[in-house]
Amino acid sequence: MKQKVIFLLSLYSCLVFSQAKDYTDYHKLINKAEELYFIEHKTDSSLFFYNQVFKDYDFIYTKDLINAAQIAFFEKKPYRFYIEKGFEQGLKIAHLKYYPLFKKELQKLNKDPKLKKTYIQNRKKYISRIDFDYLNDIYYLAIKDQLDKRKPKYIDTVYKTTQKLQEYIKNKGFPGDRLIGIADSTIFQEIGKSYLDLYPQRKRHKELFYMGSDEQSLSTEWPQVILVHNPCSFYLMKETLLNEIKKGNIHPRDVALIHDNAYRYRDFPYYCDKIKLKGTYLLNPASLEYLKNINLDEVNAMRKKMFIVSTMVDDKKKEYEIKYGFKLFSGFWDCR
Repeated sequence: MKQKVIFLLSLYSCLVFSQAKDYTDYHKLINKAEELYFIEHKTDSSLFFYNQVFKDYDFIYTKDLINAAQIAFFEKKPYRFYIEKGFEQGLKIAHLKYYPLFKKELQKLNKDPKLKKTYIQNRKKYISRIDFDYLNDIYYLAIKDQLDKRKPKYIDTVYKTTQKLQEYIKNKGFPGDRLIGIADSTIFQEIGKSYLDLYPQRKRHKELFYMGSDEQSLSTEWPQVILVHNPCSFYLMKETLLNEIKKGNIHPRDVALIHDNAYRYRDFPYYCDKIKLKGTYLLNPASLEYLKNINLDEVNAMRKKMFIVSTMVDDKKKEYEIKYGFKLFSGFWDCR
């Protein structure tokens, strides 16, 4: 057992020593934790890696905390730490209703005064880090994009919208979970500006009745929606997006979804009409019908370069969802 711990510590140190805040290392370690649990069935080793990541990184993707909580709960190990840590990343006690494993625990958690106190304390930390001006800019851009969809020559308009998003990213970073928080329908209400929440802003436009904040996704989705509407997004912003992964501003699986999205379009607009599609990450469900002769070895080689677990790990996670009631995927179109 002692040798096993030493090996794990050595492996962990090799990955994070040189660039402790490089989020490519973050994703490698989370991937290792998933492989250890879902493929090798090594619970303690898996939680070891999760715990080290959660200790060393200030910003943590909420889905990683909730997945660790599910593993710990299922294996009858202490799990509340992950829930409490999740409060610092936007998780609410109410979010647990989306997770079947916690169905019987939810009533007890809702009545726990100590947990509620921790939630209030950690929620303040979460609110303090959000760039609300940036979030408001994204709401405005998303509403404009939805309205533009109904107008002629949208392919030109969405190009300009994408360019505007690129300007934002250049100045502030990608507007992902780290900078503007996860989807929350009443987040502005918490700072006394409820009129800036998404619903009050979009309700001026009756045709946008469907626009909302998908809190179940545990991610921010509207920047993704804008990029998905432009078939050229990945090719226009490739280097930018890859750099934003390193900074922790966008999840690699989000970038993979944007890459795969191009397969949905047969005719590309003039500003990227020379691109040739090659390879897939298999992370965009809307593109699957357009993919032919998929080579899983090639898929997994691409995933490895993008710091994403293999399809085998994802398949096992889906198996755990069906067999045991886990909910392991989140994000836009469940890409994470």
